[in-house]
Amino acid sequence: MSESKAAKDDGASAARRRAATVSGCPFDLKSPDLQSGPERFQAFAELRRDDPVYWNPESDSSGFWAITRYNDVVAVVQDAETFSADVHNGGMRIFNIQDVTVSPRAHLLSLDPPRHTQFRKVLQPLFAPGAVRAFAPGIAARAQRLVSAIAAKGKADFVADIAIPMTLGLLVDLLDVPEEDAERLLHWSNVFVGDDDPDYQATLDIRQKAVLDMDAYVLSLLEARKTGAGGDFISLLARVRVDGEPLDFDAFTVNFGAFVIAGNETTRHALSAAMLALNDFPAEKQRLIEQPELIPAAAKELIRWATPLMHVRRTAMRDTELGGQRIAKGDKVVVWYSSANRDRAQWPDADRLDVCRFGRASVPQHLGFGAGVHHCLGWRYAEWQMECVLRELLWVLPDVHVAAAPRILRSNFIAGIKSLPIAFTPRQA
Repeated sequence: MSESKAAKDDGASAARRRAATVSGCPFDLKSPDLQSGPERFQAFAELRRDDPVYWNPESDSSGFWAITRYNDVVAVVQDAETFSADVHNGGMRIFNIQDVTVSPRAHLLSLDPPRHTQFRKVLQPLFAPGAVRAFAPGIAARAQRLVSAIAAKGKADFVADIAIPMTLGLLVDLLDVPEEDAERLLHWSNVFVGDDDPDYQATLDIRQKAVLDMDAYVLSLLEARKTGAGGDFISLLARVRVDGEPLDFDAFTVNFGAFVIAGNETTRHALSAAMLALNDFPAEKQRLIEQPELIPAAAKELIRWATPLMHVRRTAMRDTELGGQRIAKGDKVVVWYSSANRDRAQWPDADRLDVCRFGRASVPQHLGFGAGVHHCLGWRYAEWQMECVLRELLWVLPDVHVAAAPRILRSNFIAGIKSLPIAFTPRQA
C-alpha cells in the first residue's frame, strides 16, 4: 500500500516488507515459498491437530503466534478490544508498519472501533444491497462480453482475459474513472501486494515509483471531487471524518491504495482459483452445468476454497490465553484464514470441493471475507461477480478446462494466480 511519499520508504526499512525465512523452523508460516505451494495445507493440518496456537519465530522481528483453527480465528477477529488491528499497534500485516514507513497512516482495515466504525459508516452506501443491485446488470453484461470475446478462439489465459478485466471493470466503475485507467490501477495493485514476487516488485525502486505515480493520480482525483458530493468511492472517502477530522492526503492515498487492492486482487484470484478448482473436481463442475441453480451456493464454496486473503495480523492489547497458550500483551497474533477454511472440525470433508455445501442449513460460514468488525465490505460484489462468470462460462464453454500449469503468485499474504491457460471447443459464430 502507498505510504504517499517515497522519502518515507528508505531501502533498509522497505526491505523489511519482504519475508525473511527462519532456518530450522519446522513450519515457517511467514515463508512465501511455503504459502505459495500445496504443502501449506499439510502444514496447517498438522498444526491444527498438534499445535493450533503456534509460536512462529522470525529472523527479522519478534516472532508471532499463528492461529490455525476456525474457532480460535473467529475468537481473535471478533474481539477487537483484546486483539488490535490499529496502525499504531503495528497494523494488520505480519511486519510492523512502523518498521517500513516513518509516518504510518491508517486505512479501514488498520483501525479499531470506534474509529473503524466511523470510517466504515461513510463508505457503507457504496456496498449496500441497493448499490449492488444497481451495479449488478453491468457486472453480468461484462461477464457476457468477456466470455464472448474468447469463445471462438479455443484457448485463452483465464487470468488475463477473464479475471483481471472482470474485477478491474467493476473497480473503475466504483471509482468512477475512465476504463483506460484500469491498466495503471492493476500495476499499482500488483506492486503493492507483490512484495515477495520478483515479477511484480523486482526492486524497491519499482515500489517507490508506483507510490509517487499513484500519489499524483490521487491528487488529481481529489482536486476534482474534494466537495465529496458524488456517490463514488473517491467522493465518499472525501467525506470521511475520523474523530471529527477529515483524512489528510497521506491517509487518503493509503486508503485509495487499500481499496484498489481489495477491489481487484482478492476477487480476481478467487475467480482464477475457482476455474482451477472446477478443473480438479470435474464432477462438481458437471453438477453446475446440469443444475445452474446451484451457482449461488457454489460461489460461496469456491470463495472458501480459494481464500485469497490468507491471513491478517492482530496485536494483543493485554495478557490473555488462547488455545491453552498464554499470549502476552504486545505479542503479534496472526490468524490464518487459509487454515481455518480447511478446518475439518467445521466441515469434515473440508479438503473436498462441494458446490452444494452452502446450500444446506446450519453450515458454518466460511472466512473468505473475514469476520467481526473488519468483515469485507465488498462481499456482495465478490459473490455476484463469481456467480456471473460461472454462469456465463459454463453455459457458453461447458468443456472449458485448464490447459497448462498455473503460475502462482509468490506471497504469504495473497493466494494468487498470475496466469492460468485454458482451452475449450471454439464456439461457432
